[in-house]
Amino acid sequence: MAKKYSDGREEFHVEKGDPVGMIAAQSMGEPGTQMVLRAFHLAGIESTISTSGLPRIAELVDAKKSPATPITYVYLEKSINKDLEKVVALMKKINEVRMSTIMRHAPMENFGKGLIKISLSGQELESEQLTAKQVASKLAKELEVEAYEKEGAIYINTHTKDAKKIRALSTKISKMVISGIEGAGKTTVQKDKNTGEFYIIAAGSNIESIINVDGVDKSRLTTNDVFAIYRLFGIEAARNSIIKELNQTLKEQKISVDERHLMLIADSMTSSGSIKGVGRHGLSGQKNSVLARAAYEETVKHLIHAAAFGEIDPMEGVTENILVGKQIPIGTGSVKLGIKTEQPKKK
Repeated sequence: MAKKYSDGREEFHVEKGDPVGMIAAQSMGEPGTQMVLRAFHLAGIESTISTSGLPRIAELVDAKKSPATPITYVYLEKSINKDLEKVVALMKKINEVRMSTIMRHAPMENFGKGLIKISLSGQELESEQLTAKQVASKLAKELEVEAYEKEGAIYINTHTKDAKKIRALSTKISKMVISGIEGAGKTTVQKDKNTGEFYIIAAGSNIESIINVDGVDKSRLTTNDVFAIYRLFGIEAARNSIIKELNQTLKEQKISVDERHLMLIADSMTSSGSIKGVGRHGLSGQKNSVLARAAYEETVKHLIHAAAFGEIDPMEGVTENILVGKQIPIGTGSVKLGIKTEQPKKK
């Protein structure tokens, strides 16, 4: 039912008893079956492939804790966002560099002398604008060990001959972040063709740390990681992010779904104050109705649990009423009529 305004706007009203959830599910499910399973390469980051199509939709509605390919868009303050040199300098502060990236091979361990030797790649060091001395200093500070540089390699004196402790330290070194922000991933600078400003794309989603970097525009920082947005900005921002990501994924596939259906899905997923998927570990598995839960998945488990704890089914939903052959509480079934059998008194 639509109400039209003089300026051309339309306002839609839902009639009482309309099965809005079912319509939203159909609106998402039907085009979902036609989606092409494909992935596209993000310009500027060869190593990053952004998940799209049906896998991305499934990732969002199942409320996966982290996306398969996280991406963060870092917009900068007006004072620096058109100065390429300053933007590149800021990018290097964010860019995550791990020891595994700058090492030639795995650390060499000398258990007899208690030494660990790390051979560094000169090309990678130059690319990341680091020196062997800087790396040695960082390792010594972070690990609280004796580390020094000699002929392009780094030697670490563990002061122990315990093979287990040396191997554990060696493994830890390989995973260490030596420069930039942990979880930010590889970064690249892009230019907005419309505004002419530069911005940074990071192949990670640690926005909790990125937001504290001087020069970052906090009001425009965004990521495709819905849970990262939830942790930093709250549940309302996460709800808006789910809508935006679903809408964007569908548009990439040239599929048009009314945003109201996406809003209803996002509202259902976030109404409890946390993000819940639509599957058996989320909305479907936490319904009040025993029969509705059993009809979705893990039927025997739900029925045994209900019998053991004496659960009562209020029979207020659609699924459970269909199961037992009762009229469903939507459409005409949502209205109850009463008839007065008494005859009116004649005057």
